[in-house]
Amino acid sequence: MNEDGRQYQGESEIDNLVKRFERMVEEDDQQYFDLEEFEAIIGHYLSFGLAENAKKVLQYASTLFPENLMLQLREAQILASMGKQIKAIPLLKTLLAFEPNNEEIHLTLASIYSQIKEHRFAIRHFRKALENADKDIHSDINIDIAVEHQNLGEWRKAISVLKDALYANPGNDAALFELAFCFDKAESMKEGIEFFTDYIDENPYSKSAWYNLGNMYHRVGKIKDAVTAYDFCIAIDKDYLRAYHQKAEALSSGEHFAEAFEAYKDVLTIESKNSYILCNMGECMERLGEFDQAEDYYKQSLELDSEYTDAFIGLGVLSDLQDLPEVAVQYFEHAVTLDGYNIDYRLLLATSFIKVGQPQSAEEHFTIILERDPKNEDAWEGRIDNLQRIDAHEAALEALEQGLAIVANPTHLLYQQVFSLYKIGKENQAIDLFEQLLIHTFDNSSRILDSFPEILEDPRIAEIYSRLKS
Repeated sequence: MNEDGRQYQGESEIDNLVKRFERMVEEDDQQYFDLEEFEAIIGHYLSFGLAENAKKVLQYASTLFPENLMLQLREAQILASMGKQIKAIPLLKTLLAFEPNNEEIHLTLASIYSQIKEHRFAIRHFRKALENADKDIHSDINIDIAVEHQNLGEWRKAISVLKDALYANPGNDAALFELAFCFDKAESMKEGIEFFTDYIDENPYSKSAWYNLGNMYHRVGKIKDAVTAYDFCIAIDKDYLRAYHQKAEALSSGEHFAEAFEAYKDVLTIESKNSYILCNMGECMERLGEFDQAEDYYKQSLELDSEYTDAFIGLGVLSDLQDLPEVAVQYFEHAVTLDGYNIDYRLLLATSFIKVGQPQSAEEHFTIILERDPKNEDAWEGRIDNLQRIDAHEAALEALEQGLAIVANPTHLLYQQVFSLYKIGKENQAIDLFEQLLIHTFDNSSRILDSFPEILEDPRIAEIYSRLKS
């Protein structure tokens, strides 16, 4: 049913109306259109974002049907679509004085209040619309109300309203997806899993329910259960692409790389090859130690998209794993050239510059990263490591002073501080700090000792480490 109340047989009937009106204007002719036809034409233009066209139809219709309330409602809708929501509100409130129970007026007001972020008012009018609307749209209006609660961060209220939406229409897939989102935001994944499990008991062939249940299991790390849910989803609809993707990603995140590779192959049975999938398949092969195959998939990815940065990163990581840091630098540099704002890419490049003995280049990239993300622990640790490897310990301690004041978890930075304090001759201070760190965070000591094992050549440090290790 169209908003104007007339049952049209399809888009072609409305298209014919629109063409007849446009032909009339073009030929400066006079033809008769009834009120419902004018409303259908206006609604058509608004649905395509053609507010100016809708406005011209309204102006013509108003000459034939002056003071008509429904045309005034369309005027308010046109104003809202043109970004003049504030002007539309008084007009709509005037209309409500004449038709206080008109659900379309309430829905239009609610939509406008939502656009201008007055979510409480939006909820109020959505609820008034709900009181007056036919039951067959109750479910959709409840979803609108839930979205307003989401905009206010009221996840529990949104969950309650979405359950009402499903009660009104158990097959409303949009409500299922919104519910999954709200359970996630409310950090109520266990409750969400229980809800979707119960829902599936009543609706076992709902692919959307199985899909969202799979996502929830994935979020809480229950990879086997997630894969089972995705498999049920695929059994219901063998062409449901999202389920194939999520299954592959779940297996990959659970480090089941052989199974993930096969899942990505299944994706390619229902969609054409693309750089994203081929790159992921390359990563699976990389993680399985099949470096030649990994390289082949990364390069296939680049054949489809010569600027696909993740494939360059994959080739760089692959080179690094094969002790080819100079080659890794080239790939990482290319990725950074393509996407200079990606901090992870710059971290990989900076770390590789350390490995190839280019500390100044590494320092430049660490500096850029920390300017953009001052709290980045990996960048602080990498920068200090770079300075320490060239024995720039005074500079390292200055940088440590800054990093320790910013980083939320500075444990490794403190271990790095031990080494630089020791190297500039502040041995007692270094030893005292090292002992305190070992007492409270012994397991974190391995990284600094792997990087600079010579610190254990001091018998005092070796004694403390041996004593606290046992």
